[in-house]
Amino acid sequence: MTLSRIPSVSAEGFPAAEVARSAEAMGDALRDAGAEKVEVLEIPDVHPYVYGEWMHKPGAPTILLYGHHDVQPPGRPEKWLSPAFQPTERGGRLYGRGTADDKGGCMTHVAAVTSYLKGAGGLPCNVKFVIEGEEEIGSENLGKFLEKYKHMLAADFIVLSDTANFDTGVPALTYQLRGIVQVDLEVKVLDHPVHSGMWGGPVPDPVQVLADLIADLRNRDGSLNIPGLYKDVAKPGKKQLKRIRKLPFDEKKFKKEGGLFKGVKLWGEKGYSVYEQLWTRPSLTVIATESHEFAGSSNQIVDSARARLSLRTVPNMDGRKAGELLVKKLTRKPPYGVHVSATINGSTPWWTTDPDGPAFEAARRALQAGFKKEAAMIGAGGSIGFVQPFSDLLGGAPCLLTGVEDPPCNAHSENESLHLGDFRKCIASTVHLYDELSRVPVRAPR
Repeated sequence: MTLSRIPSVSAEGFPAAEVARSAEAMGDALRDAGAEKVEVLEIPDVHPYVYGEWMHKPGAPTILLYGHHDVQPPGRPEKWLSPAFQPTERGGRLYGRGTADDKGGCMTHVAAVTSYLKGAGGLPCNVKFVIEGEEEIGSENLGKFLEKYKHMLAADFIVLSDTANFDTGVPALTYQLRGIVQVDLEVKVLDHPVHSGMWGGPVPDPVQVLADLIADLRNRDGSLNIPGLYKDVAKPGKKQLKRIRKLPFDEKKFKKEGGLFKGVKLWGEKGYSVYEQLWTRPSLTVIATESHEFAGSSNQIVDSARARLSLRTVPNMDGRKAGELLVKKLTRKPPYGVHVSATINGSTPWWTTDPDGPAFEAARRALQAGFKKEAAMIGAGGSIGFVQPFSDLLGGAPCLLTGVEDPPCNAHSENESLHLGDFRKCIASTVHLYDELSRVPVRAPR
């Protein structure tokens, strides 16, 4: 709970000192667990990373354990049933920002290491911790971090604690992530706001033009109306489709967990199942709009309106290219001659792997032992910038993506929570995972 009381929001406009305080607290947790060489890794003007290790098992594999201690902004205070940074237990869940994403995930490894070192006196393998401080803003400085500290990061396996389980009580291994590219769109009509009674009718309303531009990005069949976008979209292989179609889907439960109002229908791309849409198809979301606040509004046509668009990418797509296609579509022919600008505001690549082989079999056995249920093999609609660069750095070391989140956890929204029963199962699975991986042959001696 100590970590979740620290408002370590990495987004612009929030105190960087709180992220630094979170890093120090995470370092203290690693030291208490028995990790050695614990330090906060600094890069100028970058939220801090935390490193720790236990390297006393010669000849055994080394696992690089990844998590992040930064969190999303709290959102709307009035929507929280208890304060965002005051962890509160209700109904078997711990509520608070970061309890699931990802401080709870980090603590599964802290608890597992503690149990080995305090109980058995040692681990069956070597471990290194890397706890990031800017994952929630896209790991913007990951390249700088790797350039400076790559000499410390050699490992045989990567275990990431930042993905979700298939359901409450049902563990999962994630083998595919969508990427993301953000585009900022602005419509300008006037050099100053004007009276809507005196000018409304003949003068274009930038907010309505903005809405029209966004609405035109979606075809009637749910696909995206962005010319050239689907040219590079990979088709899932037979094995992947078989994994997806094996998974049960309950639409009523899906809607409830997502918080959809009664009567709201799903509107996805026709011809694809919900899981195919979430894991293997691009999608577009409007994540922010600006024109004028309700407070202080008056009968006027505003001068401009803006929106931030989030485009999810999938295997074979180039994020930058997809962003450029979106920009081209939005700016190609501005309606009524209004001024339209669109710029790419960062991207994170997709990631995928073949979830077969000894490391993945070991992970499935560990999850089965901890949860007493078979692990689901799933994709994820979200993006984690850490995975591909670290996999490349370590020469394609197997990446095992696990986590403590479940569908009702409300990560990135108000009333984020951690299921405490699953948290204990995740810790048990992690204990088994270290043991299982200790017996997996490594590719070559380091």
